[in-house]
Amino acid sequence: MTRTTINVIDIEPVEHFTFFELAKFCALSADETVDLIDYGAIKADYSVNQEDFYSPQTLEILKIACKQRTDFDLDLFSVVICVQYLKEIVQLKHEIQEYKAVLQIHEQTI
Repeated sequence: MTRTTINVIDIEPVEHFTFFELAKFCALSADETVDLIDYGAIKADYSVNQEDFYSPQTLEILKIACKQRTDFDLDLFSVVICVQYLKEIVQLKHEIQEYKAVLQIHEQTI
């Protein structure tokens, strides 16, 4: 059995990451990162002086996708899209639970 060593980079909590930080923290080449942006798999939150900035959520999605890509030898673009959908599903489930709780309270007051 072959073991792969993964270097972990400690990341200080920040509000946004630059393009180069995103690529560095996910161990992606600039070309791979540009491809993901060009395909619309990841999107910048905002730009300042033609420099794009990405949210911590984007970094989290990309890190998960990169790990799955390595673990299962998958296409990175497809994995990023799937991870985004999974995160969206989790968020929607959470919202449904909140709405059900509000509805239950409302029904009890009627």
